[in-house]
Amino acid sequence: MWIRVSRANPCPVCNRPDWCGYDDEGAACCMRVSSDMPAKNGGWIHNATGASPLPRAAPASGYESPDFDADRWWHAVRRVITWDKMESWATQLGLPIETLDIMGGCHLGTMLAFPMYDGTGEICGIRTRNRDGTKRAVTGSRAGVFLPAYHDPEAKPVICEGPTDAAAALALGFYPIGRPSCSGCERHVVDTCRRLGIKKVTLCADDDSPGIAGARKLGDVLQVAKISVCMVTPCGHKDLRDWFKAGATRAMVDEQWSQAKWRG
Repeated sequence: MWIRVSRANPCPVCNRPDWCGYDDEGAACCMRVSSDMPAKNGGWIHNATGASPLPRAAPASGYESPDFDADRWWHAVRRVITWDKMESWATQLGLPIETLDIMGGCHLGTMLAFPMYDGTGEICGIRTRNRDGTKRAVTGSRAGVFLPAYHDPEAKPVICEGPTDAAAALALGFYPIGRPSCSGCERHVVDTCRRLGIKKVTLCADDDSPGIAGARKLGDVLQVAKISVCMVTPCGHKDLRDWFKAGATRAMVDEQWSQAKWRG
C-alpha cells in the first residue's frame, strides 16, 4: 500500500512533503526526481527510503508455525486494501492512517487485521478486530507480537498491549512492540528485543489490575534477559491509545514518564 508523504514524513528522494509516496516494501515513488523505472502516475520508482527492513534471523527452536501460510495470507489481503476503508478505521480508532498502515493493518470485510510476528521476525498469525471492538485471530494463527514495518534504532522502544496501542506509540514517535494481551508472549518479546539490539525498553501497562500484573511479570522476564526496563501507565487513561485520543503529545508523555525508575 502506498503511503502519502507529509511534513512529518517527507519524500525520501526529494525531501518534499507533498505529491510523492512510499510503501512498506522499501520503495518510493517520487514525482520530481527521475529514475530508470517510470511509474504509471507520472512519477518514478526509487529503492531509496533510507529505512532498514526488519532483520530476519534463523528460525529459533520452540516456535510453532501457524496452520496456514500467514505471510502469504497477509500479503494477499494487503494488495486489495483501499484507502477510504482504512481512513474509516483510522477515524473510528482515533489514529493516523499512516500508523495503521505501517503496523501492517488491512481490512477484511468488516474486520481490521494485523500480522503477528514470532521472535525470529516471521509472521506467525493474524489478529482481527471487529467494529464493535471484538478481537479474534484467523484460525490456525499462533500468538505473536505486533511490529512496525521498519525498525528505527533511533526511536525509543515501548512495549504496550495490542496493535492499536502500538499504532498510538508509533504516532507519538516511539518504536512499539505490541503484545496480543496483558500476559504471555514473553519469549517473543525477549527474542524480538535481542534480534533488534534493544537493551533498554519502556513497558507501558494498561491502567488496570491485569495489565499492571502482566507488565510486572514481563518486566521480571526482561530483567533476567539482561534488558533494562521501566514500567509506566498511560497517565490515568485506560490505555495508550485512549491517552493519545485525549490529546497526548510526545512532550507530555516524556514528562509524565521521566520519573519512572529503571530496573536492570
